[in-house]
This record gives sequence, C-alpha cells and structure tokens, in this order.
Amino acid sequence: ECDDGNGVDADGCTDCMTDLCGDGVVNNNGTEECDDRNTVSGDGCSNCTLEVCGDGIVNNAGFEACDDGNTVSGDGCNASCVIEFCGDGVVNNNGTETCDDRNTVSGDGCSNCTLEVCGDGIVNNAGFEACDDGNTVSGDGCNASCAIEFCGDGVVNN
Repeated sequence: ECDDGNGVDADGCTDCMTDLCGDGVVNNNGTEECDDRNTVSGDGCSNCTLEVCGDGIVNNAGFEACDDGNTVSGDGCNASCVIEFCGDGVVNNNGTETCDDRNTVSGDGCSNCTLEVCGDGIVNNAGFEACDDGNTVSGDGCNASCAIEFCGDGVVNN
C-alpha cells in the first residue's frame, strides 16, 4: 500500500501499510491521540481522538454519567460530567434550584431546593416564622411577617 523508504513506524506508512485509525497503533504523524482498534464512541477513544468530559458524548468507558458539551457546573451536568441533583449541596440545574442545603427537609430555610419564604404555607426559615398561612396578608391571625397576631399587639385583627 505504501513505501516511504524508511523504517520509521507511525509516520503514515508502517511496514509498507498505510497507517489508519483503528489499526491499533497511534500514528499518522501525531494526528491520532489514541487508537484502540475501533472507531466506537464511548470507550475512551473515538475515531482516534481521546474522549474527555465536555466533548458532548457520554463516554470514557462509563466514567461519565452525562456530558453536555461543556465543563461548566450548574447546568445539570457538572464540570466532572456527574449529574447534578437537588441535595448535592450545589445550587445548579439551570436555575431551577434557588438553594441546596444537601437535604430535602422542610423548615430549615431550603425545602426541595427552593428557598422557604413567608407566605408559602409552611412554617419554616429555621424558626424565624411563628406561623405561615399561605399569604402575606395581615389581619387573618398570621401577619405579613409570619408572626402570630394577638389581642394587644396594637393591630386590629380578625
């Protein structure tokens, strides 16, 4: 197939055979990064190019759980190609999380990766709310600051 007149392997012609991707030899004058005897994606070497986190292909022989084509965390697939989730301690998932305290427990200020606020119907915020009736209207027994209204508080309540 070829004869380049030298005995140098991996220079495009080895033992009078044209070097090809998939022949098991990293060759072609440095154009191949790897050669695992196939052109299959997902095994760490695809078409003689090393597969890496951020290349858009879930690969590396199962070490990647996701690959969204970048190495930016906070978009659902982190910089190490691990799937981000509520409870992982990182505010992520393309802005669907407003907080992440490594749990899904209500009443600690962050519930299911959503900031707990006065008026959400859950007594929360790590004890700062005495009540939460699902609104921020005063005069209904629980005021706009989620404090219990009572006779003598200086406000006419219902």
